[in-house]
Amino acid sequence: METSLQSLLEQGGVNAAMVLDGSGKLVGQRGRAVYDRALCEQVGGALARAVDSIQLQHDDWEAVTAHFADGTILLRNLGAVAGASYVLAVVADATLNPAFAAVALRVAANKVKKALEGGGGSRPSMTGSAATTAPAPAHTSSQVLPPPASGGGGSRPVLASSGLSWSRTFGSGMSTVMAADPATSAWLGKVARELARSVGPMAKLFIEESIRRVSPETPFGMGQSKVLVDDLAQQIEDPADRAAFTKAALALKP
Repeated sequence: METSLQSLLEQGGVNAAMVLDGSGKLVGQRGRAVYDRALCEQVGGALARAVDSIQLQHDDWEAVTAHFADGTILLRNLGAVAGASYVLAVVADATLNPAFAAVALRVAANKVKKALEGGGGSRPSMTGSAATTAPAPAHTSSQVLPPPASGGGGSRPVLASSGLSWSRTFGSGMSTVMAADPATSAWLGKVARELARSVGPMAKLFIEESIRRVSPETPFGMGQSKVLVDDLAQQIEDPADRAAFTKAALALKP
C-alpha cells in the first residue's frame, strides 16, 4: 500500500495521499512537508463527513472531486473489504493535471484495494514525508477543518469552505466527470465504449475534456448531448468512422 500512495505523491501537484476507513480513520498516509499524520487525520474526518452525505444519496458513487481556494481533493471509492468501507484520497494544489491524476488514482486504487484484501487494512496507519515542495499557503477564510493547535511547528494548510464544490460520478468510469444524474452518467459510459472503437483507450479522457469544454460550470446533462457528440466526433480522423460514431452515440440516448 505504501508504494501505491508514494506513486500518487510523485504526481505533479499532489501534496498528500491517504487511505481512510468509513469512520475517517487513517489506514495509510504519505505526505509532503506539513502534511503529517495529525493534519491528515483532520482532513480525514472532514472527508468522512462529506462521503457520508454523498453515500446517503448515491450509494454507488465511484469518484468525487472537491475544489477549494487553491487546490483540489480527489476521492476514489474502494468499496467494502471484509465488511468495512474504504476511500482513497488525494490532496493537491492548483498545478495538478486532472487527466494524469485520474489515471494514476484509478491505478493506485486497484492496488490499494488488493493490499487491503490481503490484510493491509489491519496494519497500523503509515506516516511518511517526502517533503521537497511546500503545500499551498494557508487560508484565513471560514474552514472545513479545525485550525491546528497553537504551538505546533510550522504553518499548516487549511481547506477553505469558500467556493468549495463537490462533483461526483455515478459509475461511468470517468473520475472527473460531473453528471447531472445516474442516467446521464450511464449514457456517458456507453458513449465512451462507442468512441473507443475509433480512438482506443483514450476515449474516457477525451470525454472528460469535452465535457469541460461544453459544460465547464454546471453538471453535464442530456440536453447537451448533441453538442458533446459533435465535439467528440472531431477527435475521429476517418470521416466514415466519425459518422458511424455520431449515429451510434445519439441512438444511445435514453
